[in-house]
Amino acid sequence: MPLPPAFVGGLPGGMELAVIFLILLLILVPVALVVLALQYLRDGSGDSELERRVENLEGQVEVLREELRDHEGD
Repeated sequence: MPLPPAFVGGLPGGMELAVIFLILLLILVPVALVVLALQYLRDGSGDSELERRVENLEGQVEVLREELRDHEGD
């Protein structure tokens, strides 16, 4: 015998379960979006570290070029 649909009297509390599910969905989706946005913003701050490392390497390259010029001038 096939089971009747949940919302047409076949399952007691079927509509209530659907409402609870929708409420949870409406609460959890925005919370998940906020968490993802915060995580994205936190991970985006890693660019400053990358820029600092690039500046450090550029400084080292400049020092090596000066040493090379001094060595070639001798």
